[in-house]
Amino acid sequence: MPDSAATLMHYVDDAGWTEHAELVVQIMMSSVHPDVEASLATAALLPQRVRMSVSRFLSEILAGEFSDEQRHAIFTWTQSWALASLDQ
Repeated sequence: MPDSAATLMHYVDDAGWTEHAELVVQIMMSSVHPDVEASLATAALLPQRVRMSVSRFLSEILAGEFSDEQRHAIFTWTQSWALASLDQ
């Protein structure tokens, strides 16, 4: 897994069920799946260090640095997190 994605995944895991974690998951999910939408403007609500991590992740996604397998793994992880958050 590329460092930018791993950094965000660790942030979400450490943050728990917070709005910031949810925003990161939404941004990541929409970045790897064409049928999911999220406003990138919501990243402005995140702490600066997290915004920088999101920016690096998005730059790498847009530059095509992720394989299809990596995109699928990220989507699977975000989907699992989103479904688990419904129980919270």
